[in-house]
Amino acid sequence: MPREAAEIQALLDSLVESGSELGIQVAAYHEGELVVDAWAGTADRASGDAVDGRTLFPVFSVSKGIVATAVHVLVDRGVLAYRTRLAEVWPEFGSHGKDTVTVAHLLEHSAGVPYFPAGLSPDDLLDRERVTALIADTEPAWPAGTKTGYHSLTFGYLVAETIRRATGRTLEEVVRDDLATPLGIADELYIVPPASEVGRLADIDDTAFTATLGKLPGGTAFHKAIGGLSVSAIVPRRTVPPGRSWQVDAPLPFGATMTARAGARLYAALAGGGELDGVRLLSAGTLAEATRIRRRDHDEILGAPTMKSWGYANGDPVSGGREAAFGFGGLGGAEAYADPQHRLSFAFTHNRLTPPTDPDNAPQIAAEVRRTLGVASSS
Repeated sequence: MPREAAEIQALLDSLVESGSELGIQVAAYHEGELVVDAWAGTADRASGDAVDGRTLFPVFSVSKGIVATAVHVLVDRGVLAYRTRLAEVWPEFGSHGKDTVTVAHLLEHSAGVPYFPAGLSPDDLLDRERVTALIADTEPAWPAGTKTGYHSLTFGYLVAETIRRATGRTLEEVVRDDLATPLGIADELYIVPPASEVGRLADIDDTAFTATLGKLPGGTAFHKAIGGLSVSAIVPRRTVPPGRSWQVDAPLPFGATMTARAGARLYAALAGGGELDGVRLLSAGTLAEATRIRRRDHDEILGAPTMKSWGYANGDPVSGGREAAFGFGGLGGAEAYADPQHRLSFAFTHNRLTPPTDPDNAPQIAAEVRRTLGVASSS
């Protein structure tokens, strides 16, 4: 085992032994090579199954960077353009003055449709056509492009329907055929995990996360953005929870399920100028457009300043605050990002969700990866 990987493995083992993590994977590519592929801990408490390199973890909004990359591929091929108005391919969406919303607005979370329809049960989400129609009929919270606010759950529905109308394919098909299959990770990266893969799924421990979330003030913009749904209501699981008729294979266009190795490989292609191992996902020009910072302002949903490019968050702590580094984090602490300057990519998956008031472990692990590789953290 290379020294870098051995040091990261020791760190993961210590996090599991301390109880900070239950099950965990970390992977990193540097200059086109997989340099870290480590895991530790328990995938499923009921069975006692251990985590391995092929364990699938729900990664929540890490999916947003994956989905955005799929959009960039379609732009690169001329199927969509950043200036394309959603109403051009999806006329119903143009209601209530939303006819000016473009693909660019959607990717930078300035479309003005951040709020998920309230009052839906987890099983209501199975009717994707109905939920999509409800979102299309939403009155905008602000005129397109005038503000930015995290489109937590609506983002996936908006992108999925735009892609379906423009291509005739589902979001899942585009991610599988245009991203995962060319990179050789079609069995390690899913928007919707097939039921046949249920035995590989890590069981989420959201006990501390949910308890902490329940103590926070309700009625915030973020609570409205998630439509009152709980984590346990939407996460794919090995067994069907009480009151829900599905576990996996449900047509939910938010969230993703993957290995850390798959996330790191996807972002390695982006860190390498759009290409990895002879497979080109994006042209250099499209990648440069996609990853240029577009917003440096207050996020109306998160209540804090953010930096956003088209579909990615820039300068997050997991990258050491590097503005040129881009990716996306997920609820509870999952992460994946690319640092093009150093041709570095990193992904972190786990199943014990970190409470929103506690520090995440991903920045610490990513910093250790950079240290072992001799990569500076400053921007």
